[in-house]
Amino acid sequence: MDLADIEMLEAIVAHGSINKASDVLHVTQPTLSKRLGRLEYKLGAPLFLRSTSGLTPTAHALFIIESSQPIKTKIQNIERHIELMNTLERGDLSIGVGPIIEQLYFPDVLLELTRSPTSRLNISLRTETAAELKALLVDGAVDVAVGPFEQNVPSDDYEVYPLASQPLMIAARLNHPLVVKMQQEDVTHEDVLRQALISPHMPEYMAEHFKLLSSLESSRIICDSYPVIKDVLKKSDYISIGPSAVFSQEVQDKSLVLLPLPNSINWSAACIVRPESACLPVIQRIIDIFRNYQLPVIE
Repeated sequence: MDLADIEMLEAIVAHGSINKASDVLHVTQPTLSKRLGRLEYKLGAPLFLRSTSGLTPTAHALFIIESSQPIKTKIQNIERHIELMNTLERGDLSIGVGPIIEQLYFPDVLLELTRSPTSRLNISLRTETAAELKALLVDGAVDVAVGPFEQNVPSDDYEVYPLASQPLMIAARLNHPLVVKMQQEDVTHEDVLRQALISPHMPEYMAEHFKLLSSLESSRIICDSYPVIKDVLKKSDYISIGPSAVFSQEVQDKSLVLLPLPNSINWSAACIVRPESACLPVIQRIIDIFRNYQLPVIE
């Protein structure tokens, strides 16, 4: 069997007849009938049941189609990889990012990637948690992942390129009770745990730092959209936690205030790529763009 056989079976199943499938595949009906007959003879099993209403796939045909999907995906990934090897400016490119990365680096990074007038990159952007990004990268569903990954932990599945690091801060509205208290005395862990919290999913390497969040005495909302988080903060007594750069505009316009955590914790970001992709020109260009991008600094 080859991919053409699988595409033939998929077309016949989708359209229910050889006539319609032959139009889609741009071959004649007699040619497609002969190909199907040869395949059934070679496999020693019927692939379709013929009736006046059309062709119905047998269990053999459905098994072939279902089992072939990982193979087709692998071949598509190989083709895309070869395409990316050939050029900086053409091909399909999939980038996976965490919610903080999305907030801090985009759309500037996308615009920089496509700045060349000859660029023909087709870029797809996915925003997921750190754990999901790793899985997508390893499976080949994204070409590069950028998120809150540990910078000094080696892996056989991917290479790590450190990008940035900033202290995590508490964000709240200007007249929040925690802000008022901070102006008068030190804020403790217990003070933080008494607040309603809205925040993204915490990356694995921060789980130990934030295990106290399981002891929150108020409600918690997990939300991976920082625009939504900021809107909630401005309208309520919720607090959030994130790197200072995420809230730079809101601090500037005085709609939000940043407070230090009782214990200092750093957020760090890194690009991760599969080893076979690390030398690709377009991947190196992405890493360079991220590394050269200057995050806002709040004094």
